[in-house]
Amino acid sequence: MDKPDQSLKWRFDVNTFRLLGRDLITDRITAVYELVKNCYDANATKVDVSFNNVAQLDESSKIVIADNGIGMSFSDIRDKWMVVGTNSKRTKLYSDPPFNRKFVGEKGIGRFAVDKLGERVEIRTKEQGTKTWLCVKINWDEYEKIAKSTGSSSAQLSLFTEVENQYFYEDGKEEEHGTVITISKVSEAWSGNDVDRLNKELSKLVSPFYPINPPFNIWIQSNEITDFANRQVRPEPIKFYSHHAEITFDETENIQETLVFNSEKGIIEKKKIPLQKFGPVKIKLFYFNEAAKRRYNATYKNDDTRIDGIKIYRDGVIATPFAEYEADTDKRRDILGIDKRRWRGTFDTIGTREIIGVIDITKEKNPKIIDATNRQDFLANEEYSLLKEFILAQLKAFEDVKNFERSSKRSKVENELIDAGKDIKDFERELDQLATQTETIENPKITQLVTTLRTRAKETHALINKSISEQKKYQKEVERKEKVLYSLISMQEYASMIAHAVRTSIAKVKHLGEFIKENYPNPKFDKYYSMYAISIYNEMNTLITVTDFMLSFANIDGTFEEFDVVALITDLLKNQYEGLFSAEAISLEIDIKDNFIIETNKKAFQDIFQNLVSNSVKALKDTTNKKIKCTGFLDTDKFVIYFSDNGYGIQDEDREWIFGLFNTRTAEQGGAGMGLYIVNTILKSLKGNIEVVENEFKPTGATFMIILPFNK
Repeated sequence: MDKPDQSLKWRFDVNTFRLLGRDLITDRITAVYELVKNCYDANATKVDVSFNNVAQLDESSKIVIADNGIGMSFSDIRDKWMVVGTNSKRTKLYSDPPFNRKFVGEKGIGRFAVDKLGERVEIRTKEQGTKTWLCVKINWDEYEKIAKSTGSSSAQLSLFTEVENQYFYEDGKEEEHGTVITISKVSEAWSGNDVDRLNKELSKLVSPFYPINPPFNIWIQSNEITDFANRQVRPEPIKFYSHHAEITFDETENIQETLVFNSEKGIIEKKKIPLQKFGPVKIKLFYFNEAAKRRYNATYKNDDTRIDGIKIYRDGVIATPFAEYEADTDKRRDILGIDKRRWRGTFDTIGTREIIGVIDITKEKNPKIIDATNRQDFLANEEYSLLKEFILAQLKAFEDVKNFERSSKRSKVENELIDAGKDIKDFERELDQLATQTETIENPKITQLVTTLRTRAKETHALINKSISEQKKYQKEVERKEKVLYSLISMQEYASMIAHAVRTSIAKVKHLGEFIKENYPNPKFDKYYSMYAISIYNEMNTLITVTDFMLSFANIDGTFEEFDVVALITDLLKNQYEGLFSAEAISLEIDIKDNFIIETNKKAFQDIFQNLVSNSVKALKDTTNKKIKCTGFLDTDKFVIYFSDNGYGIQDEDREWIFGLFNTRTAEQGGAGMGLYIVNTILKSLKGNIEVVENEFKPTGATFMIILPFNK
């Protein structure tokens, strides 16, 4: 065994396919993407993605991906398709004429995407001019069985490379060509929303600004979903944007364009800089200001996947990120860090809900920008870091536009009033000059008219000056009333809570005191005297606690202050309620992804969660394995919070009713119907909103979605 001339070879256990398939391909939309991209590389002009009986899975459920590409020979299947990491697309960079497509699949693992979709695969493929279709069957479930039967304690090691797959031939026509991948034993059911999501993501596969000739058309078909009986995937035109800019490069002059904002002209301009280390790039950006977003959202109502930031395309085909859509905004990928910056400048930066962008790079000119294996990012290196910085620098120009427009809008009314005042003042001067001229005119009507106009002009000028002054006073008064409202709402809530706590404690003390008064001294009740005395002592401590709290609350002035949202929520839920949650055996999960500073009334912000916690504790009273979960994330110009518990839940007919004053289903537990009313009132005063949404702790529980816009 120790002979120097012996050697060892790498071998792969059957668990390798799990790593390359289900674990590496993170999303089933990504899996379909990978297979469709293979069709692109095969010079297909048409791809059909068919879903058959996938809403409710059974033996007839199938996903079929068929293309009219060049097909594969037996040697292609044996030496390329079934060789992990084959470099055939790395040695040959472009497909055959007249397509001349730059190969987009080059790692040799995209074929394992089928394992993400189902356990059994049949490949039918045929080259043009041949007489037969080659059929290969791959049963991933057999691999699964082998993997489970061979563990570290097994004496027999099963290798991935030794598993045999059946193949056979079927007759065909010479003019037929292409590849058909049929996936059965489908892993997950597909709903109409899932297929619609796939449609949206596939529409981004090819850059909308990259001409592909011959064309590459994708069709989605479903025998269950009417909208996709036979529907072509088409990219949506970009419209309603308020600002647009493009940059390109000139290699012969060593020039890369970049965007800058001209504050004097109020426009975005181009500036020439040397080509960057990451290579030349072309960029198209479309920005949506508030007015544009309103028009956009009115057209694409309830479709939150339309405006979704910047995509990077390589040689006309999307590189990354793709197929990353998540219904939960918090889980969406932000590989360029566009949204991550927003906590540093919430109102000043642009997020993915305000910008659509296309970055065009090429394999040849940007060789250091390399796809990560999971297809959801690029390999971390200096060139990629510099590219991200460059992209964010382009956004800076639009952020300057955003701030410029906001400042202009903020002072527009006041400036218009000031301009009007100046115009009236000039008009007064002209009338004064006219008055001196009319003194020599013996026409009392003209003299009277000029005198009247002078008087009206002076009155109008005074009125405009007063309006400017009143507008400034009004702004200050609005801010003052907001602060007062916050204080009043908090005072109202705590007055109710403390009154209830005091009344309950006094009632207990009174009852216990009456028992002692009526029965003392009576030896047979000695054990009760001691026990009740301790209870009275504890209740008095409670009264002292709430009284001290009310005194401290009386010192709150309701002013605005800056505070760290994550720190506040964590401190409130984890620290202040630690004893309560421990006593009630409630497990707490806090998942606030974005850390940022907000300026608002801190007490009002705390009140929201204190009421929600109170309601959840009541709802969890008879629940085992009690859970409370709070998640939060930034979404453009708002902070979104989900607060959930797995208690007895809320009836559909009560979803709006529970926010009414004195409306409660927990009266027997001391509920007064104030908590959610106060929460709703606080959020309305913050220009926010709260609603009951589909709960995440099915089948029981309740989830509240809170929206807090970034305003005073």
